[in-house]
Formats: sequence, structure tokens, C-alpha cells
Amino acid sequence: MSKVQIQGRLGQQMAMTPQLLQSIRLLQLSSLELEQELRQALQSNVMLEGDLDLVDEEQPEQTESEPQTPDEETEVSGQDADARAKVEADFDWSSAESWSGGEPPEEDGESWEARLPAQAVADARVAALAQLQLMVRSPREAALVAAIVEAVDDNGYLEESLDDIAARCALQPAPQAEEMDAALRLVQSVEPSGFAARDLRECLRLQLAQQPRGAARTLAGEIIDEHLELLAAHDYAALGAALQVDAVELHGALDLLLSLNPKPGSGLAAAAEAALPDLIVTGTPGAWKVELNAERLPRLRVNRLYERTIANSSHRALRDQLQEARWLVRGLEMRHDTLLRTGRAIFERQQAFLERGEEGMAPLTLREIAERIGMHESTVCRVTTNKWVQTPWGVYELKAFFPSQIAGREGDTSGTAVKAMIRRIINAENRQAPLSDGQIGALLARQGVRIARRTVAKYREGMRIPAVKDRLPSASTARLPIAG
Repeated sequence: MSKVQIQGRLGQQMAMTPQLLQSIRLLQLSSLELEQELRQALQSNVMLEGDLDLVDEEQPEQTESEPQTPDEETEVSGQDADARAKVEADFDWSSAESWSGGEPPEEDGESWEARLPAQAVADARVAALAQLQLMVRSPREAALVAAIVEAVDDNGYLEESLDDIAARCALQPAPQAEEMDAALRLVQSVEPSGFAARDLRECLRLQLAQQPRGAARTLAGEIIDEHLELLAAHDYAALGAALQVDAVELHGALDLLLSLNPKPGSGLAAAAEAALPDLIVTGTPGAWKVELNAERLPRLRVNRLYERTIANSSHRALRDQLQEARWLVRGLEMRHDTLLRTGRAIFERQQAFLERGEEGMAPLTLREIAERIGMHESTVCRVTTNKWVQTPWGVYELKAFFPSQIAGREGDTSGTAVKAMIRRIINAENRQAPLSDGQIGALLARQGVRIARRTVAKYREGMRIPAVKDRLPSASTARLPIAG
């Protein structure tokens, strides 16, 4: 017969409190997801109040009988010292700056939104110009691409010849044919694919060049170049006979062609929604400043009147809602502080990017930033996911500033920098004699970056830049330089 015994053991176990779980969840939300979360909180918790842009229209504004005092206006979280002490023990928190709401922009300052489209547009020309603003390198080039875009019709086709456009520009000295061709290739590199083509064949070729390579793409290119009339007549039997392929191969090529848009400028439902930056980097070399985007910070606080009313109340449900409201506001403060500290640590290491663009991007790891701000790598991973930053070179996701490391003769560089160097070399090559991957690798080696030819090919294909044979003048595929 077994003997029953009672044993006592002493041990430690880590447990995540609901407050900590909420803080982690807020940290990984994007700005749009956070706004939705706060909308739900404002609707379900009577202890919270926020700015009208986050509150439904039917929610009443603050009455004149309860005017805010100066102290209440500066207390963005809506908590007094005693209330703050009640939740202080749940968090490891120390910060000189406390954020739970956004401040209006300076009256004489320019909003970051002035540099972005005010709303999604349905005109392909407007969408193309918005992209080209980040790609042009000189006022002269900007004038040329703007003139080309102006000559594109509603279906996305270039109506005028390049000679007529050059004459209309009235630039001095007059643009040469090579300069106009380069400007056209730049315009044709933007979305929607096939934009600014001069005829249907070129339009389809531009779109086909961005499809994955394979037998179907090769056969589709042959149809576009030599048998477009048979395709338009739906004479598939004659098309198969002319190409000398079986029905399966022909069907694969036709499926690919049917996925292309013969009118890339029409039917553009809406341009892709611009990424809204959570951080903004401004300044000059040696004096960069990283700030939270105050215009995107949700303003949320505990209702001071309700807080005072139920301070000594025994109503359990209301007291629970008050505690949840305090935790939420505190979680927002933690989120903003962690995001700001992470952004500042990143750009302390990426100052060369701010000065030179992607070619100055340095290799960086999550561990380095985690050690710099005294947090775990998983926290840095959460705070950089779906978070965006406005830089002098455009809007980037924070994840983009953690590129891989590549060893070089003059020190380590990043994969992002190498891609930018490859893009610059190809954009500057002689169109009559484009460079092979091996030649590009040799040029990179002269700049202190030694990578294999297959690595050059991998980066080039990742940027959707055609191979050397497809960049030859005899090929009907237009070169697509990738900018920024």
C-alpha cells in the first residue's frame, strides 16, 4: 500500500501581469492599429477622454461648466501624484519626457504632411509625380520628367514624341536625345507599371520585365514582339503553330499576358496609402534631431471630473474602469518613450545615411540598439515593426535601418549600401555597352567592396533590374532604374 506524503517546495516563477501584457501589445501596434484600439477604448471606458479626431462625432464636447485649469492642460495623462503612484509599481519606468498625446504644430512651422499627398489620388499622373519627387537629382531633370508626365494621356500612354517634348521645355542648352531617353526611363520606372509607354507593345514589355523569369515570360515576350496581331485576333491555333509550342506552354504564356494591364493609367482606383511617419528626423549634418510626430500622437487622458467623483466610491465596476484607464494612458507613455529612445539610438549609428542616403547605411543589429537603450532585443523588434520615420531621403520603415553586414577592404558596409551602389553604377552605365554582373563586381571592388558575381546578380534581381542582355539597345525591354 502506497504511503501518502505532503511535501513543500520553494521556488520562483515569472508571471506577466495584465498591465505588462497590455504594454507589450501597445508597443507592437502600428499608428493606425493604435488609433483603432483607442477608439474602442474610448467607446467602452467612460473614464477616458481624448481628442475629437479619435472620438465619434456623437460624443459630447467638454462643457463650459468644467473649464480646464492650466495644471490640467499640462497634465497630459490626467493623473495626479496619488493616482500615478498607484500604477507606478507595475512598470519599470523612468523618463525625462512623458508623452500620452500630441501637440499641435508650430504656427510658423511646416507640417510633415505638406511633403506628402493630402489624400489618395485616382490620377496616375499625380501618383507618378509624387514618386518622381524622390527620384530626380536636379531641377533640370525635374523639368524634363514633369514635361513627359504632362504629355501622358488618361490611359497612361505618351502622346507626344520626345523631340516635341524637348522643344516645349525650352531649356538651355536644349536637351539631347540621350538626356530625353534617360528622363523617359525614369518616368517609366514608377508605378503603375507600363506608365508612359509609347505604344501597346512597349507597355506590355515594361510590365513583363517585372514578372519572374521563366519559360512563360520568355514565350510571352516573343508573342509581344512578333505575334501581337494574332493575340489581338484571338487566333490561338495560328499563334501556337507560329511559336511551335504545345497547348500547355501557350496557355502559361497567355495567362501571364492576360495578367498585364493594357491601359495602366485608367481605372486606378486609389493610389497606395502613404505611410504615416511615427518619427521625424530634421536638421543638418552634425545637428540632427529625432522627434515623435506630434500630429500623429493620440491625445488621451483620464477624465479628471470622473476621477475625483469616484475617488472614494465603493462602486467596483467604475473603480475597475478607472484603473484600466490609468494603465492604458501609462502604456501609451511607455510606448512613446520607447519609440523615441529607439529612434534616437538608431540615427546615432545611421548619421551617414542622413547625410549621403542609402549608400551611407551602416550595418546594424537589434542587439546593438537593445544594449544602447537598455532593453531586450524582442522589445526593439516590436517597436521597429510597422513603425515609420520621415527622413531627408523619404519615409522608411524603422526595420530598414538594420541591414546585413558585408565585409570590405575599407571596413564593413551594409547590404543596403551595396544595393544603392549597384543601382548608381547601372544608372550611370553606357546604354550602348551595359555592364555585366562581373564588371559591376569589379567596380565595387575598386570602391573597397568585394562581393561575388552571384551576389551582384542576387541584389540586381531583388531590385528588379534586368540582366545585361535585356539592357542592350536591341532589346525592346526598357531599363528600369530603381531609385531610393
